[in-house]
Amino acid sequence: MSESNSAVLTTGNPAKRIIAFSLPLLAMELLNISYTMVDAFVVGRWVGINGLAAVGASYNLICFVWGFIFGLTGGFAVILTQRIGAGDEQGIKRSAAAGIFLSLIVSVISVIILLPLTPIILTLINTPPEIMKDTSYYAMITISGSIVFMLSNMFASIIYAAGDSVNPLVFFTAGTVCNIIFDILFVAVFSWGIPGAAAATVLSQLIAAILTLIFLLKRFRSVLPSRKDWKIEWKEIKIHLSLGITMGLQRCIVEFGNILIQAAINSLGAVTIAAVSAAQRIRGLNMMPLFALSRAMTTYTAQNYGAGKMDRVYKGLFQSCLVALGLGVFMAVLNQFTGRPIVSLFLTDNSEALSLATRYILITGYSVFLLGVMLVFRSVLQGLGKKSAPIICSVMETAMSILAAFVLIPLLGFLGVCLVNPLSWLASGIPLYIAFGVLRKKLNAGKEI
Repeated sequence: MSESNSAVLTTGNPAKRIIAFSLPLLAMELLNISYTMVDAFVVGRWVGINGLAAVGASYNLICFVWGFIFGLTGGFAVILTQRIGAGDEQGIKRSAAAGIFLSLIVSVISVIILLPLTPIILTLINTPPEIMKDTSYYAMITISGSIVFMLSNMFASIIYAAGDSVNPLVFFTAGTVCNIIFDILFVAVFSWGIPGAAAATVLSQLIAAILTLIFLLKRFRSVLPSRKDWKIEWKEIKIHLSLGITMGLQRCIVEFGNILIQAAINSLGAVTIAAVSAAQRIRGLNMMPLFALSRAMTTYTAQNYGAGKMDRVYKGLFQSCLVALGLGVFMAVLNQFTGRPIVSLFLTDNSEALSLATRYILITGYSVFLLGVMLVFRSVLQGLGKKSAPIICSVMETAMSILAAFVLIPLLGFLGVCLVNPLSWLASGIPLYIAFGVLRKKLNAGKEI
């Protein structure tokens, strides 16, 4: 495993290792946000506020699908990472084979099931008639690209599991640059509208997937399965599906709650939809470093747990929580001064939408530290292969979304929309903190977890 540098997270100062590993992930999050902001700018300028609303109305449905994909491949990667930490070379190859095979099968089945259901779902969540056509186009084209998205994520996850977070950044950057170029070309130059914006996303993902696969074949052959490893036993499939589906369901449960929230937002009209869609780009900037930190913490925990170094897991958890608190406060204060000028780029000539978006940004921004701490604890439990507490965490988050959709938003209007995230982050952290306390007590008593 010399080419993978797999010991990168099992030695040295925990905080320094985690931060160093998370910086490329942070850069990827920044690139992703940059793309979504450019996408919103291009659509808002050349298609109009209804076009921006159409992208926003389909956003949570797409996140539901891609969230499951991201969680599923993340679950596969946890098993692979633990085996890398333990130095189990044959187990590594079997895990890579199972992950790639299952990613392909699950993504194909998902697309076949979801495509005909998409218009029905958009109708059920109260998508306004004036944006229904564009919303359907955007959702269906993007969901069709789920096969490419899942394979791209799985290939990148293998590289992350081996301790390399730099090279996936290179390929993601190439994909993002292509996405921005295609966005401008298809929407602004060729005037393909919303379908053009969706096609740009899928095509850029395909380019990123191809580049990542080429790199895997050239640099990580020792991790990739040989011919005999493709004879996957049911035991391997069961192990990977168990954790993969669990992590995928965690994301789905949360995104289902977000779909309910979107339905409630849709009932407030196209201007509100556009305002929230624009504000979510800024919210993404707030959450971006926290998600990068949590992704690094999952890999860090899995490697150190596989290597039998639980003391490093504890140190990493504590130090990462401090980093998350600092990042949350910094991003919230930065929001105060830059939020309105940035969001005004997407909402030209609409003072009502701009006012709503600014309000949303400020309320969610000053509570984002709650998300940071919650994500760190959840990532540690996922890296340890624990399933129950993260699932309960997702259920709590969804329960708050249901409360908001059926009580807070009808009662408080747009203020209810702004309170959804802070309440969800607060509630979903509770089962994680309890579960980690119980787990550590067991370990201190010398019991198996």
